Amino acid sequence: MTALRASGLHKAFGGVQAVAGVSFAIGRGEMLAMIGPNGAGKTTCFDLVGGQLRPDAGRVMLDGQDITGQPPRALARRGVGRTFQITAVFASMTVRENVQVALQAHHRRFWRCWGAADAGFRDEAVALLAQVDMQTQADRAAGVLAYGDLKRLELAVALAAGPRLLLMDEPTAGMAPAERTALMALVRRLAHGRGLAVLFTEHDMDVVFGVADRILVLNRGHLIAEGDAAAIRADARVRAVYLGGP
Repeated sequence: MTALRASGLHKAFGGVQAVAGVSFAIGRGEMLAMIGPNGAGKTTCFDLVGGQLRPDAGRVMLDGQDITGQPPRALARRGVGRTFQITAVFASMTVRENVQVALQAHHRRFWRCWGAADAGFRDEAVALLAQVDMQTQADRAAGVLAYGDLKRLELAVALAAGPRLLLMDEPTAGMAPAERTALMALVRRLAHGRGLAVLFTEHDMDVVFGVADRILVLNRGHLIAEGDAAAIRADARVRAVYLGGP
């Protein structure tokens, strides 16, 4: 079933058409990668879906409901989660407390978080940490974690809101190659296991071709190709503008 459908998205900044009539859909449990050269419109398109920007034209539908232009906070309440290139966690809190805070916020008990993070949703937090292979580090301070473990913690925090759609902006930025592969393999297992739709941008083509169920390729604001890894590798337009080669 379709989780997200974007139709005819347009966004211009002055005289520059950053996104020009882009349409795509993501199914439940599907990993969809969005790639393209610098300036292709990936970030703008991503922000149109995530509510950071409102499109000049077009619609974004989540499970058949129009969410076009709704702000990130409203989208979070409707089941849209997001991770960012720069990981942001509470360094002085434990790994488990970071997830507990996210759970408290999701259940509208955020007023209890400060000074009482240890009190609520403890078991639920540990269960989420187990899903990202971080349960053995639950009582460590987040500030001492290795970067790859911080990324796993950020994923657990995003999952605490029970998203139906997860947006991941350059999720492996700054990670070593082995860590990149492991993180995105984990995301793929979670997406398929939970029926979670995942839209991600990524520059590492080994990661993209290794985990994405389908790939979108943008260039100068236009969607120029869509398909699985084999189709994208074989597409002459994609090779010319992004992958290189004849």
